[in-house]
Amino acid sequence: MNRIHLRYYVGYSIILASRLFCSVFDKLFWVALLPQRFSVIVWTPKEIDRYARTDWNSWEQVRNYATQDDWLTATEHVLAERYFSNNGKLLNLACGAGREALLLARRGLRVTACDWSPRMIAEARRRAQEANLPVRFAVADLYDLPYTEKAFDYLFLTNIAYSYVFPRRRRIRLLKQAHSILRPGGVFVIAFACAGGSFPPKGKLQRLLMKLTRSTLFNRDYEPGDVFSDSFVHFFEPEELKREFEEAQFLMKDCLWKQGFAVLTKP
Repeated sequence: MNRIHLRYYVGYSIILASRLFCSVFDKLFWVALLPQRFSVIVWTPKEIDRYARTDWNSWEQVRNYATQDDWLTATEHVLAERYFSNNGKLLNLACGAGREALLLARRGLRVTACDWSPRMIAEARRRAQEANLPVRFAVADLYDLPYTEKAFDYLFLTNIAYSYVFPRRRRIRLLKQAHSILRPGGVFVIAFACAGGSFPPKGKLQRLLMKLTRSTLFNRDYEPGDVFSDSFVHFFEPEELKREFEEAQFLMKDCLWKQGFAVLTKP
């Protein structure tokens, strides 16, 4: 019979210790995140909006997005190829520093782009001028778009920006404005964060958050799916997303759920 060497027991002990450490660390990490999990019921949509605007308009964020040269992602490229024809009028909502707008203009689309960050728009204009691309930029609020009815053939809202809009009534307002400025038969490509894994939190924590929001001391606009994860994000369930689109009278032409994209059309 082969004798088991002492080294085997030492190595096995190290593996067990590592597993125990990881288990304890995971629990400690979960506890450390609790204050962030509760932030969504402490702040009202007004405070969440103020935080999001301040963060997005910061020089750090502008510098980060101004250096992105990957242009469209693989999924965005496929959707643009499939649904946008050259020379159509497109509005790039929440355009940031112009990543998508500039490439779409290079493809021959007549691009207008807007964002609520003055610094992002200034950087996007600079990049467009350097590239000699005729993109029209504007500082504009997603909840108060300064465009006329039926002005665009296509709308483009990427970077899961739809999930950054709180609460539901504001998302519906955005969708209804988008519906108004889109021409009949037009296409709206929209990106969102889909629920999965530990986001949004479920079980006892979710039930506790819902109970707390019954009090006037907390954010009564909180919805399951609202999470703080580096920024405030709403994680969607499929039926919830579909209901919101239908309420704004959009038809869902296509849905790439795992990639977090939907293609809407105006009847």
